[in-house]
Amino acid sequence: MDELKCEVLIIGAGPAGLSAGVYCARANRDVIILDGKELSALAQTKEIQNWPGEIDIKGKELLKKFRAHTESYSENIRIIKGDVILLMLGMGVNRTSTRTANITSDVVIIATGRGTRKEIIKGEETLLGYGVSYGVLSEGPLYKDKVVYLYGTDDEMLEDALALQQMGCIVRIITKVGIEKLPEKIYDVKEVGIEVFENMEVVEAVPDSEGAIQKIICKSTRPESEEIEEIKEFELSCLFILSHISSNSIFKKAGVELDNKGNIKVNEEQKTTLKGVYAAGDCTGGVFQVVFATAEGARAGINACKYLRQLQKE
Repeated sequence: MDELKCEVLIIGAGPAGLSAGVYCARANRDVIILDGKELSALAQTKEIQNWPGEIDIKGKELLKKFRAHTESYSENIRIIKGDVILLMLGMGVNRTSTRTANITSDVVIIATGRGTRKEIIKGEETLLGYGVSYGVLSEGPLYKDKVVYLYGTDDEMLEDALALQQMGCIVRIITKVGIEKLPEKIYDVKEVGIEVFENMEVVEAVPDSEGAIQKIICKSTRPESEEIEEIKEFELSCLFILSHISSNSIFKKAGVELDNKGNIKVNEEQKTTLKGVYAAGDCTGGVFQVVFATAEGARAGINACKYLRQLQKE
């Protein structure tokens, strides 16, 4: 096992983590960035059309640029591969372990993104970026005048349906529950003419001959459908899956407070509830946009450096 020390440990090498790294390096701090096995959501995004200065760029290409910028601070930053398996946080000196290294740091910045998703629909993973999406604001404009379906049950899903219609999409909703179990906003959705298919579960996303989504296969969730399975198919251009399975449990075990959706709680300075521990980007919930992730990463980096200055005065 390698024994490593640094002032700032950043867990995650996506937009938030790399942005935090740049700000810490520019403040002449000793930084380690842990690059885990899970791909950044940005790397899985087919097209980005709302990053300032780039009219249209692939997610992988934008992430490559972020990484090159961060790596240019090689005197201050070490990027190493590894997933966290053990954490001891908020007790002055933070200790983080991977399978090959023990890392001691004064500050930890968590920037792990939305974490590992469990595939809930057959074909979901294969079609990610080819008609299956988790991000309405980033990918919705690509489907103007096309049929899109949203799959979920909460208030955010309904708000996203209204946003997609405003973007010019032909919007429909599939939900596992009855309309009476959805939030009150469902009546705003129905009032503007968005069609809702209630008591339906999406079981499979099917590609066309070119590998893009063609249709979804759904089955009824009504109790009476157990005797005779009711199956329906819907053709579409995109399926937005608006459910999320958090992988922040390892941080919860280390004492980091989560909200009721499994997101890491932070204040306006990106501080968590633990001393010397910050979080930024998709792991904190909110608006899942690369511009927000980089901004939060910058804020976390700036405030982490401020904390280190105060720590060194004590």
